[in-house]
Amino acid sequence: MLQPFITFQGQAKEAIDFYEQVFGGTGKEIMLYGEMPSNPEAQPMDEKMKDKVLYGKLTVCGTNMMFSDTDPSFHAPETFARSCMISLAADFESEDALRASYEKLKDGGFVMMEIGPQFFAQMYAWVADKFGVTWQLTYNPQ
Repeated sequence: MLQPFITFQGQAKEAIDFYEQVFGGTGKEIMLYGEMPSNPEAQPMDEKMKDKVLYGKLTVCGTNMMFSDTDPSFHAPETFARSCMISLAADFESEDALRASYEKLKDGGFVMMEIGPQFFAQMYAWVADKFGVTWQLTYNPQ
């Protein structure tokens, strides 16, 4: 089994709530860094991370996804380069459902490919959301 695990720079809770609303996600679980067992000698708690997401889970389009906030140093340009070369692909059961998710995802994001028919799908769009996560949205009637 392959499960997407997306890390954020302090916006994981906002992203989880957003995806729950955009996709009708289910099974939301969130554990904050401040809730993990204390072990100050082995792993001292960074007070800035206390209210950030250590582990988050949400089922989106039938797939379990995991989320976390990471130390800001992990997102430094010399360590981390954001890329659109990995996308999450979501298949929809109706044009209306695809359009509704597309509209929500593009708000504050960036449209990489407008909604339209493609040779491989009746309807397709590619959009980067406000968190920089790219989504390829497809509708093919059965």
